[in-house]
Amino acid sequence: MDETIQRTCEVREASECILMVDDNVTNLQVLSQTLAGRGHRLLAAKDGEAALSIVAKARPDLILLDIMMPGMDGFEVCRRLKSDQATTDIPIIFLSALGQTEDKVRGLEAGAVDYITKPFQPEEVIARVHTHLTLRCLQRQLEVANSELRDLNENLEQKVRERTRELEEEQEKVVKAQNAIIFAMAKLTESRDDDTGKHLERIEKYVEILARELKKTDDTITDQWIAQVKATSSLHDIGKVGIPDAVLQKPGRLTPEERKVIELHPEIGGDTLGQVREKMGTTDAELKATEYLRRAMEITYGHHEKWDGSGYPYGTGGEGIALSARLVAVADVYDALVSKRVYKSGMTHEEAGNIIREGAGQHFDPRVVEAFNATENEFRRVSIEMGDKAE
Repeated sequence: MDETIQRTCEVREASECILMVDDNVTNLQVLSQTLAGRGHRLLAAKDGEAALSIVAKARPDLILLDIMMPGMDGFEVCRRLKSDQATTDIPIIFLSALGQTEDKVRGLEAGAVDYITKPFQPEEVIARVHTHLTLRCLQRQLEVANSELRDLNENLEQKVRERTRELEEEQEKVVKAQNAIIFAMAKLTESRDDDTGKHLERIEKYVEILARELKKTDDTITDQWIAQVKATSSLHDIGKVGIPDAVLQKPGRLTPEERKVIELHPEIGGDTLGQVREKMGTTDAELKATEYLRRAMEITYGHHEKWDGSGYPYGTGGEGIALSARLVAVADVYDALVSKRVYKSGMTHEEAGNIIREGAGQHFDPRVVEAFNATENEFRRVSIEMGDKAE
């Protein structure tokens, strides 16, 4: 036992209150003489009713209780005290001439912590009292320590919750700033082509709609992944910064040579984002922080690839194309089909939808086309609500 706690309990024991209950005055006097001079505050009762009355007022720290008393015996007094939440923790030591084993067992079953047979030896009473007052003190200190520990745990949990909330808010700010930078970069690219209008905003919406539909049957798709793909989808055409204006802004159809030039933009964009990512470091922490750039790269490289492998820039097909890029492919083609440009009229939603469906298994991932079919009314709504004024 810790010496500090032991000393503390010994000091406290000297001022503890002890109630002696016995119908024999001589026995009370002997007990008082035995315990006198040890610093205890001693109280006495000659019967069970008086004992209960004193306990209700004084709340003693220990009770020395006779069993054979007129009226209410010691067993009943003990049972009543143990059935009351306010007094159940008070230790009770029976002092009785009943020395049979069954009497002792009955007393302990009633709730007593100890049993001393009369006639008792003073040294034994002093030792038993000392032991149980010390245990009582230790129990109280344990209760206090547990209460303090609970308070500390609650405070710690509250601090953890507050800090977690602060970190989440900080992370949200970082993500918002990151997304704003991404969108600004994409808008700078788009500004070279006056025809595109709100193309990027619509692409983000379409991609989110498709991803949430796929999430219903795909446990690998998380809300975090959807948010990341939505934000980085706007960078899909960032490689157009490397395409000459004469090709990018040509109002009519492109020649085969010009088509080859325009088809360079996925590779230009992906390589550019890769260079940015390398500049930001290659440690695990740094790579994790630039995860959004990796997502943007897979979209940029893959959004013009086709499911059957006939797309560009690498002719990748099927599952080899990142899912994020497959989503953008459907969203990008749909928006291009329904949008009006100086060199073409916009198709109706039905016409564009039919082309998307016809491309399943060839141009597009069949699973993504199924998601489009399930959500085409949402596509129609976004197309109308976010349509360019020029259309």
